[in-house]
Amino acid sequence: MRPGKKAVAWRFALKDDVSTMAKRRLWAAAIIAGTALAGAARTSAQPASPSSGLSYTTNSLTWATNGDGVYAVSGITISNTLINPRWLELKRPLPAHLQPRVETNSVFDHFVPGSFSERIWTNVIARTNGRSMVIWEERRHPEGWPEKPPVVKWNTRSLLWGMRGLTALSPCWAGEGSSGQVPVTALTRRHGYTRGHGMGPEGFVDARKGQPVWFFTRENKRIRMKIIGEVVRLSKGDYTLFLFDRDLPAGVTPLRAISYTEYSRIYPYTPGAPHPLFGTEQGGQVSAGFPGFSVNILKGGDSGSPNLLPLDDELVFVSGRTTSPATPEMQADMDELCRRHHLNPEKYRIGWVHP
Repeated sequence: MRPGKKAVAWRFALKDDVSTMAKRRLWAAAIIAGTALAGAARTSAQPASPSSGLSYTTNSLTWATNGDGVYAVSGITISNTLINPRWLELKRPLPAHLQPRVETNSVFDHFVPGSFSERIWTNVIARTNGRSMVIWEERRHPEGWPEKPPVVKWNTRSLLWGMRGLTALSPCWAGEGSSGQVPVTALTRRHGYTRGHGMGPEGFVDARKGQPVWFFTRENKRIRMKIIGEVVRLSKGDYTLFLFDRDLPAGVTPLRAISYTEYSRIYPYTPGAPHPLFGTEQGGQVSAGFPGFSVNILKGGDSGSPNLLPLDDELVFVSGRTTSPATPEMQADMDELCRRHHLNPEKYRIGWVHP
């Protein structure tokens, strides 16, 4: 998105003490200024309501960067027009609270071309046309569940549809409690991830041995896996790992992961600018984290739901909701689960992404 083109304006908080109506007019002036050519001078006064006595003059427009973000910055002089001019003359120099003051207002315009933030933003925007936040067209427990399998069908208009790693999201497992809570996400062909808190004592346990976990291929073919081992971590992380009874078939693709240190370095949050990150939630929706494609993802029971970086055509695991990212310590726990069940750990490694 470039200066001069229609854009979604992202507002910085105003720091003055003018009335609500005055703030709105100040904001409108900034939007108008943000669509002008860089460096163009502004001298026209824009009065507020007649009763407020406040007028605003946009003095200048410049461009500024903050990280990957580019902002239109306007300097606006705020004056009180209702004070008697003769009284003002007698009072010179004016008290500080009566002097015209200049406020700076910044409006996000676009990302630096070629930056990582621009790569993510343009990728997400390209996927929003006609798309839905609903992940599954149908997802329900039939009578007799969990002995009877769930009824699930992918929504092909979802924001996530067609992306690599989509099938790593399990819509249902026997230990979920209320539908969609404590979801399981495949990080290798043998390992599923969910939250650690609320899952019982820490360590290698067999509390959920034999419980089924379901995955679905893109063609809606149901895959039933069975838990044969687990490890719960609470002190050196917050996660539970399940070991499945067999490898996930080719129709289910585990998520690759990015280290949280690298994620924070290449994709830092920039105030006032969009910061898309996909997050699933128990109701079966995905939030992209910006207006129009946002839903509450911090409800009780959403813990452990995956936070996903939309990297080109792939979903990359960043962390669980309020729970741990992938770490070398997590890989060590996966390895130990494999050894305890006479499997070769080298076959079941986290796939690391380095953008």
